Amino acid sequence: MIGIGDISPVYLSAISRSPAVALHRIASRSAVKAEQVAAGYGATGSDIATLLADDSIEMVVNLTPAIAHDALNAAIIAAGKHVYSEKPFALSAKVASELAANAARAMVMIGSAPDTLYGSVHQAARRALDDGAIGRVVFGTSFIGLPGLEMFHPNPAAFYRAGGEPPFDVGPYYIAMWINLLGPVRRVYAASGSGQAERVIRRGPLAGQSFAVEVDSTFNAILEFETASVSLVLSLDVITPMLRPGELYGSDGILALADPMFFSGEAALTTPGAGRQSLDSEGLAFSRANSRNHVGEPVADYRGVGLIDLALAIRNGKRHRTAADFIVHSVEVMEAIAIAARTHQPIVLKTTCVRPEVLDPVADADLIALTPSPFDFDPAP
Repeated sequence: MIGIGDISPVYLSAISRSPAVALHRIASRSAVKAEQVAAGYGATGSDIATLLADDSIEMVVNLTPAIAHDALNAAIIAAGKHVYSEKPFALSAKVASELAANAARAMVMIGSAPDTLYGSVHQAARRALDDGAIGRVVFGTSFIGLPGLEMFHPNPAAFYRAGGEPPFDVGPYYIAMWINLLGPVRRVYAASGSGQAERVIRRGPLAGQSFAVEVDSTFNAILEFETASVSLVLSLDVITPMLRPGELYGSDGILALADPMFFSGEAALTTPGAGRQSLDSEGLAFSRANSRNHVGEPVADYRGVGLIDLALAIRNGKRHRTAADFIVHSVEVMEAIAIAARTHQPIVLKTTCVRPEVLDPVADADLIALTPSPFDFDPAP
């Protein structure tokens, strides 16, 4: 594993608890810090070059900041190792396509977060859609508005620079959710803006420090799919957090979607005859609450399942759900939102992808069994 930032404890827990993978090395810019973290997991700490030169390592998990993904994922592939990367896999469709082609030539596989689409509530929504619950799909909407990542992130400046803006940070969760439901995007329209020229860090050791906003922080996009269009608003300029994860409107009903940042929540179906009814996801995989969100509500969070899906694909040759075409297309959608907003021109996408398979309790029995909860959860409030 390379990178020991805020998200690393979840991955370290998931990796150390799964019999599908064995943690061998942890690398960071600070080899000393890597050694300290690795000692707690029976692994070895090292620098990145030593890790990449280790022939015993088959797969590398890249948890470094997004701005480093282009070069580091290229280096991992060049070292002949499979790679699972935090999102986004790359910052442009050109680089993502080159990395996918390099991986194919090197006969290694790539995978990428987010993997929340494996969650029970998202799988329940997909099943309902595929079963024709809302009839002919017409259009969809998603809206996330936050007052700024500086409210809870200890070092948020990177999210207000090129490569860290909303389409590349929070956007991947929503893009993956909609591709899982509707397939590949054909065309993107977008506009953008920014509410503040400067932000102030609110928590952590840097609290009180200000930094410049270098990119737009609100994006209003239209994603045009083969069967429908989706309005997607991603904003860091909403003074009170607001969340409408998604609604999909069809000729016969409305499908309400859950927050794509987590594996659980509520998905519901509204039809003229029956009104609004919650979709039952209790019997599906990754449904049990094992953590709490930022407001203390119990949620299911099984980050790492995508990594295990890739590990199993390496061994058995079965296609995993964030395969190369899915990754490249997702990155192109992120980039297209930013370009369309900047140029005021619609962007016709050049790539496409296969819609991920629905989780099957039989065919995916190994994946389900080998994916642990990264958390020890106390359900008591």
